[in-house]
Amino acid sequence: MTTPEEAKAVVRRWNDEGWSGGNYDLAHEIIAPVMTVHGAGGQAVGMGPEGLIDLIKTWRTAFPDGRMTVDDIIVEGDLVGIRNTWHGTQTESFYGIPPSGKEVHVTSVGLDRVTDGQVAEGWGELDMVGMMQALGAMPVAGPGAFATGKSTEWGPTSTSDGRTTAGAATGSPDEHRDLAVRYVEALAQPDETALSELVDVAGFVDHSPVWGTEDWAGVIAGAHALRAAFPDLVVTPDRANIVVEGNQAVVHSLLTGTHGGEFLGAAPTGKSVTWSHTDFLRFAGGKVVERWVSADTLTLFQQTGIVPGG
Repeated sequence: MTTPEEAKAVVRRWNDEGWSGGNYDLAHEIIAPVMTVHGAGGQAVGMGPEGLIDLIKTWRTAFPDGRMTVDDIIVEGDLVGIRNTWHGTQTESFYGIPPSGKEVHVTSVGLDRVTDGQVAEGWGELDMVGMMQALGAMPVAGPGAFATGKSTEWGPTSTSDGRTTAGAATGSPDEHRDLAVRYVEALAQPDETALSELVDVAGFVDHSPVWGTEDWAGVIAGAHALRAAFPDLVVTPDRANIVVEGNQAVVHSLLTGTHGGEFLGAAPTGKSVTWSHTDFLRFAGGKVVERWVSADTLTLFQQTGIVPGG
């Protein structure tokens, strides 16, 4: 049986030695033969060690100087939540994109289940749209950080409430799990009355390269715009796979809706769309004070016609 700290060490090792170090053989040691990949930002990924080796080779071949930083990592039981950033310069072809010489910083949020010392299941979101735009392979459209001229990195953790990421928890894991779910569900409406009780609205800080939002005003405006574009939007948090450690939580959600209103300049298509989204949340004083978010905006933008490929 794998302990929580051992699970965290396995995931950190995969990032440090596999992604950054290019140790492909490591996959046969710590990736389960039947590992299930639930999402990878719109990329097609094979199952098991060979699928993960192919994925890393694709990235490391295109970005030979690439390195993956582990920006934060939490664990509960056998489930690990992680924030990463891939840094690299494209000098070779990448998914058919000619070498551009461009440097990219690609943020991501993931969940990995570690069983008997091996990664057996994973969910991942990354800012694929921002990266493709940075490489000149996709029209510069949408509200993301790259499209609006902002840094595509996470930025520093807020200390406005006198705490850091490692600040002491002020609630139980179950209280934080409940708060995280209520936050995700209220934001989906958006229910501003409920949110005012769940969020430190004045001090809230957002890190969202995929949406370009930085504060609560931007987050709530984006939520209203999303609801107007998808009037029947349903956001379903994966309650069975929420990670809580200390004053932080990671929640993965599935979003579905009908494109019935204008969305980022794209006329309504009437199409049913589905995409995924992950929130990495920090709490203080019984409220959400900070969020890091990634989402499969590539699939969303393709389905709604904002970028080619739908």
